[in-house]
Amino acid sequence: MTAARNLSRVVGTLVNQGLNRPNANPIVINGDLRNNSYETNNTLTGLGDSDEGYIIHDRIRHTVTAGAGRYTAANLAITDLPGFTKCLHLDCTTAEASLATNSSIFNIDYRVEAFDIASLLNWSDTSNNTSAKYITVSFYMKTNKAFKFTTGFINSDNSRNIRKEFTTSTSWTRHVLTFPPDIGNSPNSDIGEGLRWRTTISAGSDFTSGTLATDWEANTSANMHTSNTPNNFFDNTDNDIKMTGLQIEIGQYNSDNIPDFSFNDVAYDKVRCDRYCQSQVDGADQLLGYVNAYNSGDVNLGMYHFGVFRTTPTIIQNGGTDSFKNNSEAATRGPWDNMNYTQSGHVNGIAIGANGQGDIGYQGSTGYVWTGANARLLVSAEL
Repeated sequence: MTAARNLSRVVGTLVNQGLNRPNANPIVINGDLRNNSYETNNTLTGLGDSDEGYIIHDRIRHTVTAGAGRYTAANLAITDLPGFTKCLHLDCTTAEASLATNSSIFNIDYRVEAFDIASLLNWSDTSNNTSAKYITVSFYMKTNKAFKFTTGFINSDNSRNIRKEFTTSTSWTRHVLTFPPDIGNSPNSDIGEGLRWRTTISAGSDFTSGTLATDWEANTSANMHTSNTPNNFFDNTDNDIKMTGLQIEIGQYNSDNIPDFSFNDVAYDKVRCDRYCQSQVDGADQLLGYVNAYNSGDVNLGMYHFGVFRTTPTIIQNGGTDSFKNNSEAATRGPWDNMNYTQSGHVNGIAIGANGQGDIGYQGSTGYVWTGANARLLVSAEL
């Protein structure tokens, strides 16, 4: 009996530490927000005037339909939540108290690649519903006042969604919400988006005029957010939100038994992030790659990539004044502002080039491209 009791204690410890996960790695990559390839300045202002996309933290998307509200986003250091050192900080800078723009909405998304989720959920098995898995999301949030926001999932391949309300606090609060399986509506097992976690922090009446989708249903805009108040991040310029510790677990958990957050080595998480986005150069005196010159005004080069991308990447942030220079034939050509074309696209990387920006190469020569102070080149294969 002593051995049995000891085994029980070991199993209980594993559960509490999250080592009983059905998948070897956490589903959410960069859930503690320590990787921020998209913005090295750590703070962006004047946001909310359009769909912002991925702007600071790897894998965290700001999905916006613009209204009058504006905000600042930052990669903020924190010391008041044990184990966590970074968070997403949102600060309202221009208020839209009445949400006069009916179609305005502000969502924070995490998009899960279908290969990482479809086989774990078992939602396709309609003959034995007991094999279909619940899914649980957990995250920490701290706000300047109590908000009633909504969170949930979008079954991307089947255009279905489910939502729940949660209430924030002025202290760090771990929100744990469990959702039932969407039986018979499995995501496709491919490199596309299989599941989307979405938290909505502001929405116009186009998204609040119906009944909140607390059960799985076809996507209906009117049912995606609650009309209860306060639910509008933009209602006052005093408003701010801090969020970190995002995790998604397969199974039905509550705040008492959900596995502990899994802190991966930051370098390992960076490797996982590289499948979706890579910063090639950022700042002065960095080697971008080796170059061939078709003629004095047209050069192309292959960049160094880190592992295999999800799909063929594209350039999404590119250059600035006098960003690049070509060192070849024992001399320097350029500088020029940006790399303005791509070729030979593949999941293993892309070749890029520059033309029409002056005398930047020696015809038929080889060399290497270095960067100036304003250089910034980011390539993305994001969902």
